Amino acid sequence: MDTFVKRTITLCISLFLIAYVGYQAFQVLYNPVKTETVYNASVYDTLDAEGITIRNEKLISGEKNGYLYYTIENGSRVSKNGTIAEVYPTQADSRSQLQLDRLTENIAQLKEIQSQGTAGRVNLDVIDKQISQTIIELAVGVNTPNLKDMDLWQSKLLVLMNKRQVTVGKTVSFESRINSLTQLKNQLVSLYSVATSSIKSPVAGYFVSRIDGFENITDYNKVKTLSTKELQALLNTPPKVANSDLIGKVVGDYKWYLACVIPAADAAQVRLGTKPDILLPFVSDETIPAEVVAANRDQSGNVAVVFECSYMSSQLSSIRRESVQIRLRKYEGLRVSSDSIITNEKGEQGVYVINGDTVVFRKVEILHALPGYVICKETDKKGYLELYDDIVVEGKGLYDGKMVR
Repeated sequence: MDTFVKRTITLCISLFLIAYVGYQAFQVLYNPVKTETVYNASVYDTLDAEGITIRNEKLISGEKNGYLYYTIENGSRVSKNGTIAEVYPTQADSRSQLQLDRLTENIAQLKEIQSQGTAGRVNLDVIDKQISQTIIELAVGVNTPNLKDMDLWQSKLLVLMNKRQVTVGKTVSFESRINSLTQLKNQLVSLYSVATSSIKSPVAGYFVSRIDGFENITDYNKVKTLSTKELQALLNTPPKVANSDLIGKVVGDYKWYLACVIPAADAAQVRLGTKPDILLPFVSDETIPAEVVAANRDQSGNVAVVFECSYMSSQLSSIRRESVQIRLRKYEGLRVSSDSIITNEKGEQGVYVINGDTVVFRKVEILHALPGYVICKETDKKGYLELYDDIVVEGKGLYDGKMVR
């Protein structure tokens, strides 16, 4: 064979091998397929409205010849004839009483810890679990808008850490600390003036210090008969000017009501007896369990809806007119980008996922669609999308069975 021909053939084969190796290297180093992992998500069908709370409220008045010091927090339970507030000669005296209460509590805690002694390995395990749980509560608490329980968690953690010290034998006695606090307490008692009077609750219920001027604007016992016209009038009513001698109120019933007007277009979604969750977005991120106990429709189709609630907290105790989000239905499943959904030649909806080095078609059952993404049913049926699958969100020339690297 001619030398020139041999060289030409050798050159062509070399070029082919170089091109093949280069292509394979390109496939390894550059992956034209972009994926994202599938996770669970929950969304809701919601209605937005303006609501007003209606409670069985008993206004409380009292003498203020001095400094008023509340002995319980908003939203706390109070028994009939239970003390709500005390009146001190000065604000400094009320602060001394607060300091005295804290000293008494600290002394009692230290005595309790010291009395337990070394309780062995079993108690140590329990204490360690309690410490871990309290740290988790603290971590969650610092990322919430409301830090009212921070002192409680701090005190609880300190007590648990001290108990652990005693259990493992690192701290023998708190006697010197107890004596020091007791001495400070005795000094404080000799210096401050005690309360000159106290104010008690005439009924049992939840105490609220804030007076908003909407107390008793409608009959609590007739709330289920409210019409849309009456309810709209309540929402538009200005607050009354509170009397200067009022110091708070007690919500006398375990149940309270939230009423709002639902327009005719959405009225069919809120029916008597349903139990949606209520969210007050400008008050708290907690949902409130509720039940529709009245749905009074007017001639235009609008409905005066009354929700019965029993959950109470310090934040909820003082709300009145609020923006309300009604969560009608919950959709829970796999969150998938809308752009990833395709329809195959069989008319089945699904997505492409990466299984090893292969593109695989997985079917989906869409439960709910929102702008930009959908919620798909999570199922263990063969051939369907699963949690933690890697969905192809970007790629060209995709088909079921295509090899990718």
